Formats: sequence, C-alpha cells, structure tokens
Amino acid sequence: MRKIIIAIISLATVLSACQNKTDNYTIKNKQIGQITDTTTVAQLKKLYQNDSIVKNTEGQSAFEPYDEYLVYDKKTKKILFTAIPKKINDENSVLKQIEIKSPLFKTEKGVNINSDFGTFKTRHQIGRIEETFKYIVVFIDDLNATIDMSKEVLPLNARNDSSIKIDETLIPDHSKIKHFVIFLNE
Repeated sequence: MRKIIIAIISLATVLSACQNKTDNYTIKNKQIGQITDTTTVAQLKKLYQNDSIVKNTEGQSAFEPYDEYLVYDKKTKKILFTAIPKKINDENSVLKQIEIKSPLFKTEKGVNINSDFGTFKTRHQIGRIEETFKYIVVFIDDLNATIDMSKEVLPLNARNDSSIKIDETLIPDHSKIKHFVIFLNE
C-alpha cells in the first residue's frame, strides 16, 4: 500500500512539473508563460534569472525612446523574446509588449512564430489588417496581438496600388510571419 501511495505522489509531481514547463511557454490573451499584464521589469528579471537578459537602453522608435530587454536561453544562447516596458529606466514599470522570437512559445491552439498566416487564420480570430511601408500588420483579436508579414507576399497589383484595400483573402496562406507581438498594456 505504501509503495502505491509513493508511486501516486511521484506521478503527480512529474505531471505537475510537465504542466508547469508547458505553462512557461503558453501564449494567451495578455499572458506569455508566467508573464502577465501586471509583470514588472524587476519581476521579469526574477522569472528569467536562470537565463540571460540584456537591456538595450533607450532604443529609439519613430515616435519615442524606449527600453527593451532581450531574453536569451542561457543554455542554447538563442533569443526567447524581447520585452518592452511602459516606462524607460524604471524597474517597477509594467511590461507594455513582448515580441516572441522563439518557436518554444505557442498559443493554446498550437500556433507559434514559425506558423504561417493560414494557420493563424484558421486557429485565431483575425481582426483588422493594416499596412506600413514594408509590412502587412494583422491584428489577432483573441490574443491582443499582431503578426507582421512582408508586403512582398501580396500580389503585385496590391503591393503597388494604395487604392486596393488589403484583406485576408489577398494574403497567401503560406506567408511567413516576420514579427509576433503580444500587447500586455497598450
């Protein structure tokens, strides 16, 4: 009887550890693994203390300066994601957004940065589509996220004619994703 109880406890511990490992890489609305919309820069550093975090001080976008934290897997030396807080130079600032860089991070529906547009389209709720000079930006409403693809995936007439409204029917299903950004506080 005692052996059965020990076996059950051991199995429960293993299953719990596997579930926690999966949860560390699950993308949900306003959540990436253990990071949520209330996570601060200081908490991020604790969550990823066993990995490598590199701060790029005051990056510059077209609109305003920002800090970004590049989080690398210490073992593989590959980047996991980039986190941008709401405020610069403030350890207590909550995170504004996370750009997913690693295919380890997947949505609950199995979609990751290596998925194509067709997979996103069939498994998640596509919202509006906008275009920039270089990219098509697709809003994924159920994740509070965006994915970007190069405008080069569009038919030639849609690339060059600004009067053509871009919708999901003009984007080939096999189009590769360039950027996958989850918005936590925006």
